[in-house]
Amino acid sequence: MKRYASLLALAGAALLALVLLAAHFLRAQPPPPARVRVDGGDGGGLARAQPADERFDAAALERATHDGAAASLQALIIMRDDHIVFERYGQGLTADSVIDSGPLAQLLLALASGVAAKQGVLPLQALRTFDASALRAAIETGSHERYEVYLARELWSRLNAAAAWIALPTIGAPTPADCCFHARVLDWMRVASLLVQDGRFEGKQLVPAGWVQRLSLPRSADRLHGFGVELAGAAHGAEPFAADGLLFVRGPGRWRLWLLPPLKLAVLFGADAPGAASPDAPWDETRLPNLVIRALSDRPAQRGDASDLQRLVPGH
Repeated sequence: MKRYASLLALAGAALLALVLLAAHFLRAQPPPPARVRVDGGDGGGLARAQPADERFDAAALERATHDGAAASLQALIIMRDDHIVFERYGQGLTADSVIDSGPLAQLLLALASGVAAKQGVLPLQALRTFDASALRAAIETGSHERYEVYLARELWSRLNAAAAWIALPTIGAPTPADCCFHARVLDWMRVASLLVQDGRFEGKQLVPAGWVQRLSLPRSADRLHGFGVELAGAAHGAEPFAADGLLFVRGPGRWRLWLLPPLKLAVLFGADAPGAASPDAPWDETRLPNLVIRALSDRPAQRGDASDLQRLVPGH
């Protein structure tokens, strides 16, 4: 009997130890992130072409990756006419790496707003300013469904992008529409293609024609901000952009998406901010896209081109 009691005591002690260990383990683990899924397509590949096929100097693009503006490069992807013509990755990232896009997410809201307005889901008065929370709420009210469901059906899955997700501040909270969108790096070029092709993707009109042009209309008193995009004058750089009509969006840190619809050109760049006190520290936002633009043999002549030629060829 004493032996049986001893065995029970040992078993009880062992069970208590396991319970305490489990409790400690559970306390040590962070809670699962609150998130909502954004359904996509099969994530199939995008069309590719050689740089020369799209009138690029391949050597000039390669040199751009070694420029100081591209320090600590994580991704540099260049697309023209629906073709990826150049890709470089670093710092452990690949085309399939999932990143938190930060403010790039506002592009999706801006495009979804165009679709919703055409469908009558979004009242026109909601389009006067780019208020992410108000726009998201209006889309949800008009469509009678959550924003991520509407976005997936009307845009993300139609781009054939892989499934993505949006982080929520807390479980059940309203879905953020201007941040926290987690998607593959390369899938952002599907969004870029839509923007430089006047709302078309692989020949299909997904966003109303002319909507992208409306995004570029100034929506702020200083005329530097459009509807979910930054206008050329908002860029911080040593020189202006080398072509007219350029729009851009700032992502987290040194992530930028530059869009040049007149040339059907899009450039996605991402990098760490080496040595900076903050990832948002000042950085030249015009140099890298200008290197890409100047690598094009068919870019329109810009102010200053003639003087550059005269310096290179005296007497001309």
